[in-house]
Amino acid sequence: MLKENYTLLLGASGNLGGKVAHEFITRGIPVGLVARDTSRLRAFEGSANLLEGDFHDDGFLRDSLSRATGLFCTVPDTALAAPEASAARLIKLLQDSPVSHVVNISNATLKRGGNYTSLIRFEQELSKVSGIAVKHLRCANFFENLNWGINTPYLPHVKLPYISSYEIAHVAAVYLQHRSFEGVTVDELLGERDYSMAELAERVGVPYSQLPYSQENIHFYRPFNEGEYELVPRTEQNTTVPANPRFTLDYFIRHELRLV
Repeated sequence: MLKENYTLLLGASGNLGGKVAHEFITRGIPVGLVARDTSRLRAFEGSANLLEGDFHDDGFLRDSLSRATGLFCTVPDTALAAPEASAARLIKLLQDSPVSHVVNISNATLKRGGNYTSLIRFEQELSKVSGIAVKHLRCANFFENLNWGINTPYLPHVKLPYISSYEIAHVAAVYLQHRSFEGVTVDELLGERDYSMAELAERVGVPYSQLPYSQENIHFYRPFNEGEYELVPRTEQNTTVPANPRFTLDYFIRHELRLV
């Protein structure tokens, strides 16, 4: 039987969602974990409500939210094809639910090629919700992005902020456990420092080889290489002073990096 009054975690089978789920379960907080295939959530059997369904299914999401008081939101890439419409749809479902607090994962890259990124557009629309506290976490690139491949179309010297998904999961879990935030607010999480791909490759111990653009990725990488992007400015407040070894690049390289 499903427990009531849980915190609903979208994308629980993903890299970040799984870490948030672990944080909640460790803290003894009831959670409902959503995945399109609950076989990917077997590690959480007996510790959480496992909910098989899709973000795009209104009936499923409405039913799941009807028993939730909090929401951890990571939207699938398919929902970001039309970010404003996806956020407006989620607002409608939230307004009919008992959810009081939402933590939404957003992006530290504000603009690319002169346009707001899809996650920022989703954030802007979701901020129109009324009567529900929303905390947007504008996050740097995840270290896990390196698992897609050390060699990319980025120019070797382009520096971008990187962060551990363990740190993001910790911050999100603390916010949803204590629920002390009100209204619509934004936190910026930029990690300890910026890195270029050449630096990251050197830390890993391999040479960096810049790949050519493809038709599929040129719209993403070229704005960075040509300086046509806007990041959250780094400040003392949004720069990490790692409080846990798992929050560091060294930990990621030793324990989670998969060179391909």
